[in-house]
This record gives sequence, C-alpha cells and structure tokens, in this order.
Amino acid sequence: MAALVAALLIRASDPSTDMVATAAERSGRPGSVLSGILIALIVTQAAAAAGGYFIGPHLAPNAQRLFLAFALLAAASSAFWPGKAKPIDAGRFTATGVATRLILGGWTGRSEFVTLAVAVGGTAALAGIGGLIGSFVVLATAAVAGESLWATRPRRAIDWTIGSVLAVAGAWLALSALRLI
Repeated sequence: MAALVAALLIRASDPSTDMVATAAERSGRPGSVLSGILIALIVTQAAAAAGGYFIGPHLAPNAQRLFLAFALLAAASSAFWPGKAKPIDAGRFTATGVATRLILGGWTGRSEFVTLAVAVGGTAALAGIGGLIGSFVVLATAAVAGESLWATRPRRAIDWTIGSVLAVAGAWLALSALRLI
C-alpha cells in the first residue's frame, strides 16, 4: 500500500506524465502509448522490487527506515524542482518509443527508488505491484487526457503540495529511524 500511494503522489509531479500525454495526443494512438507504459512499468518496477528483495536482508530495521526516508526526501526535492521531459517523436513506433523512454528514465526515477526502498523494508512483490499500479494509474490518466487537457492542470500547486507531503513523511521517518522522536 505504501508503494502504491507513493507512486500515485510521485508520478503526479513527474515530467514523464507530460511526455506520455504529448505522445498520446500527437500520435493519435493512446492505446499504443498505454501498452508502452505497461511494458516499461513492468520492467522498472520489477527491477526495483527485486533489488529491494536482495538488499533488505542485509540492513537493520532502522537502516531500512532511514533508506525509505532518504528516498522520500529525494522524491520531495524533485517535486519542488521538477525537470522537463524531452519531447518524444510521435512516429510509427509509439509503444516502443514510450516504453524505451520510460525504461531509461526509470533507472533514475523517483517512483522506482521509493519502490526499491519500500521493498527493502517489506514484502518486495507487494511493493512492486503497488508501484506498478500507482504509476500506471497516473500515466494512463495523462495519456487518456492528452497534451492539451493535461497541460491545464495547476502544476506548481500540485508539485508543491506533493513535495510538502513527501518531505514531512521523509523527515518523520528519518527522525524516527535515528531515534530522535
């Protein structure tokens, strides 16, 4: 559940949603974009969950909590200062292009990092499934909405609210892991 909620929040402030919305509208094939999203999320979230499965047994419980706190604080900082997504070519291979961009971005992605951190401290399979579902819901919403509708949302207000929630949660976990509260 933690990975699902975190993925929903993090992806809502992620530049990859803009890329997906743009690709879906410009190509005119949202179904193809959705299949590319699903392929990419299966690969990246499974890799994050597998990494958490192998790292988790080597960390003490407080270290696991501190790892999750660091992941949430990193996600919060990226919500306050988001990057810009590079436009995608809406060519013939929309699913492949979207999947490739999301997989390459997933290796440094905030959602995948939090999924890894949740998997370190809990059940890795559930963390991967939660991260996949949460990310897919937001990215699919962006793809279905399209570039023109997705661009009208109050982006800065959403980013600052999500960043604040993630920063408070990360700070609380960090202080708890360090046994300061």
